[in-house]
Amino acid sequence: MNKSILLLVLVIVSIIGSIESKRAFNVRTDLKKPLTFRHFDDKLDYSAINYQWFTQSVDHFNPANSATFQQRYLINDQYWDGKGPVFIMINGEGPMDINTVTQLQFVVWAQQVNALVVSLEHRYYGASFVTEDLSLENLQWLNSAQALADNAVFRNFVAQEYNVPSTSKWVSFGGSYSGALTSWFRIKYPHLVDATIASSAPVNPEVNFYQYLETVQTALQASGPSGNECVENIAIATQKIQALVSQDNYGGVDQMFNLCTPIENQNDVATFMQSLAGNFMGVVQYNDEEPGQIDINYLCNIMTNQSSDPLTNYIQIWNEFANGECVDVSYSSMIAQNQNVTNDENAVGGRMWFYQTCVEFGYYQSSDAPTSNQPFGNLFPFQPYQIQQCADTFGIPNMYPNVNWTITEYGGLNPEPSSVDNTLYVNGSNDEWHNLAILPGNPNAKNTLFINGTSHCADMMIPTSVSPATLTQAQQVIFQFIQSQI
Repeated sequence: MNKSILLLVLVIVSIIGSIESKRAFNVRTDLKKPLTFRHFDDKLDYSAINYQWFTQSVDHFNPANSATFQQRYLINDQYWDGKGPVFIMINGEGPMDINTVTQLQFVVWAQQVNALVVSLEHRYYGASFVTEDLSLENLQWLNSAQALADNAVFRNFVAQEYNVPSTSKWVSFGGSYSGALTSWFRIKYPHLVDATIASSAPVNPEVNFYQYLETVQTALQASGPSGNECVENIAIATQKIQALVSQDNYGGVDQMFNLCTPIENQNDVATFMQSLAGNFMGVVQYNDEEPGQIDINYLCNIMTNQSSDPLTNYIQIWNEFANGECVDVSYSSMIAQNQNVTNDENAVGGRMWFYQTCVEFGYYQSSDAPTSNQPFGNLFPFQPYQIQQCADTFGIPNMYPNVNWTITEYGGLNPEPSSVDNTLYVNGSNDEWHNLAILPGNPNAKNTLFINGTSHCADMMIPTSVSPATLTQAQQVIFQFIQSQI
């Protein structure tokens, strides 16, 4: 075949593939949704806020390693009066959007107290490439300790560059993984930060995070009068699907659910079942973030539709998320994606976060909870499915996250009380991650806030018309705490 014709065919096949197929839901990457930004200040000069760069050490803990990289940061000094506090947003597992310093709730507070707003992109994420690629050897400097040290160096850099008075208070913010980081920043570098707001912070990592799905069930049940029926119907549909995949040829679910390729093995079954649950997991985690989005009530209205049986309703939800595309639930395809070593400044989570979960955190949302506590079956278990992905992705037999060291390093749910006296831990009842967070009643932390009806990191965002009333009330409490610290 003529080379130009062959190239054209390959391009066409590639385009068709990108249009007609959709990869399976991956809990380690698809639950990594960026914060939602909302404009609030018409007087802000956005053109004056641009990405900037400074030189950072690759390895803060090895003096013999003099390698450096360029790390990206943002400054919004338009509210600062030269003597007010400094608000530093600790970033997590994704690109740092320029609106990080312009359109979040902490920026609203910065305007009110004349604060300098700064933020540093997490190493390896966004455009802050540390190495030329993401090979296993090059990922050795990707961990929470190096990230915290980055922020310590950056904090001192900002203090010098902006001649920040020694009397100015420093307040750090973060949510989800970056919420854990901001808590640990105060614990590890108390002389550099005066107060911390740790939102939805999973500071107590667990390898087998089965409680995640239990909170999904609780949130669905609390959605309204039909909440219990919604959960019961999901369980009925799940039982029928599990019965089908136990048959020869996996019961024909590949056609029933418009899968791109037939299911071939038990790992494909697990990926498929996880994808089914993932539609609900993502909605609960980010429920009512924006007007018009698919929310818990929408899903439960479908699942309790009396004109159809539960399985038909479940398939309807699957099809809505598939959006006319076939879905690739091949385990081997998922692993191949995780093995891509190319730096990508647009990746949210990606291979980088996958590596961090396999080394430090776990956080594997398995189906190991009792079936009475969650309706999604038991076919995507921790062992072997969840943990096997680490070994298959990175080629290290029996690879296992060292969460015990992470807890030893930072304290988990039992930090030294004096190290968190100036930290406020904020969580929401619908947020699955609160199971790993510091909650009211923890004897080691005196400043906690639990918001009924809110989801993941909701307190970090400017409220909308669909935000629960409890969110606005909670944000007033958070601001009062900040005022008491500065």
